[in-house]
Amino acid sequence: PRIIAIVFMGFASGLPLALTGATLAIWLKESAITLTAIGLFAPVGISYNLKFLWAPAMDRVRLPFLTARFGRRRGWALFIQFLLALAILALGASDPSTDLTRVAICALIVAFLSASQDIVIDAYRVELLTKDEQGAGAAATQVGYRLGMLASGAGALYLAQYFSWSAAYGVMAVLMLASMIVILATREPNAPPAVRGPWLKNTVIAPFADFAKRRFWLLILIFVVLYKFGDALAGVMSGPFYIELGFEKSEIASITKVFGVVASIVGVSLGGIAASLLGLYVHAM
Repeated sequence: PRIIAIVFMGFASGLPLALTGATLAIWLKESAITLTAIGLFAPVGISYNLKFLWAPAMDRVRLPFLTARFGRRRGWALFIQFLLALAILALGASDPSTDLTRVAICALIVAFLSASQDIVIDAYRVELLTKDEQGAGAAATQVGYRLGMLASGAGALYLAQYFSWSAAYGVMAVLMLASMIVILATREPNAPPAVRGPWLKNTVIAPFADFAKRRFWLLILIFVVLYKFGDALAGVMSGPFYIELGFEKSEIASITKVFGVVASIVGVSLGGIAASLLGLYVHAM
């Protein structure tokens, strides 16, 4: 049951990504926004790269009422997911052709809240599962994440094709609200021991120093930073390019979204099985 819950948490984590990326870019292109302006939307996702800056604060700050009622992880998750649903709804209610600034602000808010949700869900997964379940948990997260991207990628494009963009984003907001049910149905993980000593040293400096003691740590860090670099550069502009070539949204959804996500799910499932059978490499270093 815990692994199943992790799949749904991964779904909630992956859902907002395309709504401020590839899906939004196609919407902007159909609204006759220039390619230059669409390209300037690429930095909207910078929150995902900078979330380590506010992650320690989210780990320590207690939310009024929510933390006492639901626990530290569940309280933060419910709070962020509710705000995220509202932000997605506001983004869908915007009109790029008449108020591009509002669209940009809403997209920035959605991306920031989505990155913050990732922080909570990652911590939730690690604390909820045992050490032997971490490999399967990582795979489950990625499977759910890809399904969330499928919903906000192919699903949103299909909805926009046959209804409207506001309807597509409205459905995504409802799905985000529905994900709160999973958090409510899952127990709060046991809290780790309280950190003693200077906050910055123990929550930021010490973990990085521990990571730097491992073999090949610099190569691993460079790989993590650069392995998605190509997607970051080309991903935003691929959708407008397909629209420019004359493809329908439903065609883009079927070819570029569905097939790719299915292949990714197969890959992460095999990776999770391998991690469970062979163990995590980090333990051997």
